[in-house]
Amino acid sequence: MKYEMDIIDGKSKEKRRLWIEEEKVRYSGLTSEHTGMYVLNTDQFHVVPGNITISTSISEAFKKGNGLSSVKQLLLFGFTSFIQIIEIDHERTFNNSLQNNRKLLKECPLDHIYAVQIPIVKLTDSFLRKVKQESIPIIFLEVESIQDITSKPWKRICEAMFPKRILIVCKPSPKSIVKQEVESIHIEWENIVRENRLNSFFHFPVPGEPISDLLQKRIGLFPKKGSLVMGSDADYCMYGTYQRETPPIKVPDIVVLKGKVVKAGKRWMLDGIRGEEMTSIVPEQFLPIQDIYRYED
Repeated sequence: MKYEMDIIDGKSKEKRRLWIEEEKVRYSGLTSEHTGMYVLNTDQFHVVPGNITISTSISEAFKKGNGLSSVKQLLLFGFTSFIQIIEIDHERTFNNSLQNNRKLLKECPLDHIYAVQIPIVKLTDSFLRKVKQESIPIIFLEVESIQDITSKPWKRICEAMFPKRILIVCKPSPKSIVKQEVESIHIEWENIVRENRLNSFFHFPVPGEPISDLLQKRIGLFPKKGSLVMGSDADYCMYGTYQRETPPIKVPDIVVLKGKVVKAGKRWMLDGIRGEEMTSIVPEQFLPIQDIYRYED
């Protein structure tokens, strides 16, 4: 379906018109002149791009048979795509864990990417090459001490990742329960990132929190997800502005995935909707030059 609609830009607060065609935003910032195309009336709605969040449980939910319930919960909070974390203890379990997750999410209605979490002491050149080969854009490193960080050959690690700028995130281990030790780990990690010019982010959101614009660009999800600009997937939520009283929890009245309505009022239309793993994203591809050394919002 081909149509136009007006939205209020979240940053400039100005109205702009979108041209939606074949699941994507084809043009943005069109004039309101008559084009003969169907115009979706959004006067009584606040239209926002679908957000992205991180998850540790969607795969497990599909395994237990309640995956669609978890997907609906994400959509009700405005999340139209997600990052699934795969936790592993050793490189040898990576391929099996990844393939199991891919099978579980094969029928998930939402587009997604995978991130892998591994103890930093198990990080090897061969593991990085496997991650790169499987198009995984994010690695979480579980760190117990400063020595875990300083003992790694970071120059060689960068060479193993080349030319892909995989996002690497430091995650202090639950074993590092002393606040002072956790702070020291963060400080040392920041030094390593700046010294080696790694692609990283210092305060990664927790599950249920939205991914910021800067982080989207570092991961490589912009402009495909989380935005409504030329080249974006037509994923958006419409919140009615006609209600006199603000409900305690604001949920979207209408949810659209790749141009298809999957929720209207209380009715769900997820049958036949299939998301996909996004494997062609390129970390930092659209990161502005002024943000190259920005690692937090």
